[in-house]
Amino acid sequence: MSATVVQYVFKPNPGANLQELLALIKEAAEMWRKHGADVSLWNVQVGEVGNMTFVVRCESASQLGSTLDALNGDPNFVAWRARNLQAGLASWVRSNQAYEIAI
Repeated sequence: MSATVVQYVFKPNPGANLQELLALIKEAAEMWRKHGADVSLWNVQVGEVGNMTFVVRCESASQLGSTLDALNGDPNFVAWRARNLQAGLASWVRSNQAYEIAI
């Protein structure tokens, strides 16, 4: 069985309130889960130290697509995006999408 993951890599902005940032991340995680994804948050310890990664895992690319369609149609997520941008607590670094290869 293969899986698809998306990594949203970001860096907290200097002086950002990390408790507020984590509250926003937890809120987003609840919405992703509601729409079918497994999510986790990672703190980079080697390499790009200080970056964080919000990881979304789905059973397939098809499930990821369905999850994204549902999420983007959710008015609560649209409102969350606006609040997240307005808060200015973190800056986007990159995003990666990958699929698992069964070996």
